[in-house]
Amino acid sequence: MRKQLYLDINNRLKTVQDANGEQLFKHVDLWNRQVELIEQEAPFACPAVFIEFNPMSWRTQGNRVQDCDLTVRLHIVTERLDEVTGDSPTEEQALAFFDIINQAVAVLQGFSTSYMNGWMRTKSITNHDHEQYVDNVEEYTCNLRDVPAVKKGFVVAKPNLNIVVKGGCLQ
Repeated sequence: MRKQLYLDINNRLKTVQDANGEQLFKHVDLWNRQVELIEQEAPFACPAVFIEFNPMSWRTQGNRVQDCDLTVRLHIVTERLDEVTGDSPTEEQALAFFDIINQAVAVLQGFSTSYMNGWMRTKSITNHDHEQYVDNVEEYTCNLRDVPAVKKGFVVAKPNLNIVVKGGCLQ
């Protein structure tokens, strides 16, 4: 389930393009505290998105179907460019990371699949605690339905039926 969800999110993010028509997000991965542990991590190209799945508390609905209220946190990581001050000539460039966030939100708000209802953004957090990166977290919730344990129906290839009609009655 999480594998398919990750792939669906990744495919959705691939549709976001930069001004040149190129794929905007240069790196998409599962969250593993990459920004916090930058000294130990392999370098990654920016802008990057790291997908974090919060714990899932499953409810059984019957017939082996389960669902949960899911929270997904997307870490949209951009390079820190310049300081933002009142009359800075680089202010627009320094604030461009907000435009990148808006582009991601545009394709993810309401995002749904056959196993999940539409995403609702519930929280936005800008983390300025890193020297070379800005980690913006966009948090979404949805209801996820998991059905892999449902027993599949079966087909009888050649049913062996004998129908006998005697005196207008089915026997």
